[in-house]
Amino acid sequence: MLLCTSLAVYAQISLSKFPDDKIMVVAHRADWREAPENSIQAIKKAIEKGVNMVEIDLALTKDNILILMHDKTIDRTTTGKGNPGDYTLEEIKKLSLKDGLGVPTEMKIPTLQEVLDVTEGKIFINLDKAFDYFDIVYPMLKERKMFDQVLFKGTANYEEFNKKYGKIKDEIHYMPIIQLGSGEGWTKINGYLKNYKVYGFEFTTGPDENHLINFKDIQKNKIKVWLNAMWPILCAGHNDDKTFENPEVYNWYPDHYVNIIQTDRPKELIDYLKKKNLYFFTP
Repeated sequence: MLLCTSLAVYAQISLSKFPDDKIMVVAHRADWREAPENSIQAIKKAIEKGVNMVEIDLALTKDNILILMHDKTIDRTTTGKGNPGDYTLEEIKKLSLKDGLGVPTEMKIPTLQEVLDVTEGKIFINLDKAFDYFDIVYPMLKERKMFDQVLFKGTANYEEFNKKYGKIKDEIHYMPIIQLGSGEGWTKINGYLKNYKVYGFEFTTGPDENHLINFKDIQKNKIKVWLNAMWPILCAGHNDDKTFENPEVYNWYPDHYVNIIQTDRPKELIDYLKKKNLYFFTP
C-alpha cells in the first residue's frame, strides 16, 4: 500500500501547481559536483537532495539519438574526441564520462530516454537547447504525458517563437530568456505578455545591478522569475560561492521577487530556503 501511495504522489508532480510563494531550486547540469555533469548519477544525486528541477543539455548522435551533452564537442567531459554527431549511440556508449577534475569514471553518456525513465514523476527537468531537436523531443514527451514536468527555454522573441512553435505552444511550458545585461528588456518581455502565457522569464543581469528591472511587475502577472546564481555576471554579483562566507547573500533573490534559482550549490541553497520557509519539496 505504501508503494502505491508513493507512486501516486510521483505521478502528480506538476509545474503548473508549484506555489508562487516558494522558490524553485534548479541544479545546473544536474548535481555535477557529486557526479559528472549531465549524467544519470548527477540527476539521482539531485533527487536525493530534494532539488526541484535539473537543467540538462541535449545533443544528437550520428544515428539521430538524443543524448546529454553541453559542449559542441565531447572532448572536455568524456574520454572521446570530436562532435557527438561523429558517433553512433553504440560507439558513444563505449566512452566514459569524466568527473569535474577531468578524470575518467565508469559512468556513461545517457540518452534522453534513459533520463526520462529516471526523472518521470520525481523531478522536473529543464531541457536546454531542446528546441534544436524539438521534432524528436515533442513526441517523446507526448507519449509519456510529461509536458507538465518539463520546461523549455529559448532566446527568440515572441514573433520568432510563435512562427516556429505556434501550433503546440499551448501544450508546453516555455520560458523566454531576457538578457538584461545585453540591452534586452521590456520590449521583448511585453511581446510575450501581450500574446502568450509564459511559465516565466529567465533573466541574465550582467555583473552589477545597473540593468535590473522591477521583477515584482513580472510576478504580479503570476509569471515566475528565474535567475542564475552560478557566476557573478549572471546575477549582479550575488553568486553561489559568496554564500560560504555569508549564506544571507541568498536574501537578495526573494528581496527582488525571484522565485526560481539555478545553482551550482543545491545543498547550500536548499538549507537556506528551509530556514526561510521558502522551500517546497517535490514530490
